[in-house]
Amino acid sequence: MNAYDVAKLLHPVKTTAHEGVDVHELVKKTFPKEYNAYMLYSFDWNDLDGVLDFLYGERDLGLLSEYLKIPKTNITEIIKLIEANCEVKK
Repeated sequence: MNAYDVAKLLHPVKTTAHEGVDVHELVKKTFPKEYNAYMLYSFDWNDLDGVLDFLYGERDLGLLSEYLKIPKTNITEIIKLIEANCEVKK
């Protein structure tokens, strides 16, 4: 078990899209440049927590953002869009 698995066990969160909302398509259409640059197409969008974890990490560390010259504020906007269209259960 790695550190990520342990953290998820200690702080379980389940993010689910609101009924009738396709969060994947919403992100893809609203942020096409970032969607492709961050290779968000390669994620399992049935696991929104995994997508959000990646985005939180990228926003905090900014490794790809710096390399790709994409403002971190764009990541925050993607996160806000996802969270606005989902329910988070802790």
